[in-house]
Amino acid sequence: MQNSDLTVTEHGNVACVAIVRPTTKNALRRETFEQLRATIGELSARSDVRAVVLTGSDRSFCSGADLSDPMMGSHLPPEQRGEACAAVLDGLMHALVRDLRNAPFPVVVAVNGVAAGGGVGLALAGDIVIAARSARFVLTFTSKLGLVPDLGASWQLARTLGRARALGVLLTGAPISAEQALDWGLIWSVAEDEALHEQALDIAARLAAGPVAGQIATRRLLDRAFVSDLDTQLDAERDAQASLVGGAEVVEAMEAFAARRAPDFLSTGRTGVS
Repeated sequence: MQNSDLTVTEHGNVACVAIVRPTTKNALRRETFEQLRATIGELSARSDVRAVVLTGSDRSFCSGADLSDPMMGSHLPPEQRGEACAAVLDGLMHALVRDLRNAPFPVVVAVNGVAAGGGVGLALAGDIVIAARSARFVLTFTSKLGLVPDLGASWQLARTLGRARALGVLLTGAPISAEQALDWGLIWSVAEDEALHEQALDIAARLAAGPVAGQIATRRLLDRAFVSDLDTQLDAERDAQASLVGGAEVVEAMEAFAARRAPDFLSTGRTGVS
């Protein structure tokens, strides 16, 4: 599958989606957002796709929104730009983040180079993020543009880094190296540059062979934990457990345990995921 701004390759039950705009360091124009949303929607509708890898082409992951694209509204009078900006964020940018966070399969992000601006939010929208050793995370929304972070970056950094580190990074624009991102808990692992793609596919294949309904339920629980008190979270755990226990994945796991064999989650299909 190929669109003008993306390539999609399939590896068994894993689909690898790459942004292909190398001359702009994979900046996101309107068409890129639209194609990413359409692709995630198409893959979500396919029960045979059980995990996705999101990455960039060439030496960059994503340099953020393409500031030269008309969607940015620079051609509009200043008094009209606020409304246009809100519409683009709601309809394209933040809609894509929601698509990824609500995808019916785990999303592995392979940050193969610089992730800048909205590219950071896009990367952190995945479930498991691994970065090449040469990768960097750069957030200069405020320090260079006088803006605030978007695509969920403020939510991610505040909860992962804490107020002091998050404000330090956002106000100064100081880049975060892959090793620092790992040390701060922003990403899952660091890979040697030449091994990144293979490692990302290996992780995705492992997830694809696992209990996808359970994985998605766990994602939802962890996201709720950021805003829930203990009693609310205990209730959410109860409800999630009750929704899974009679499902095909758990039935297969219990039968496999009794038979002293490995569970075959692929045989259950991608069921119980909405």
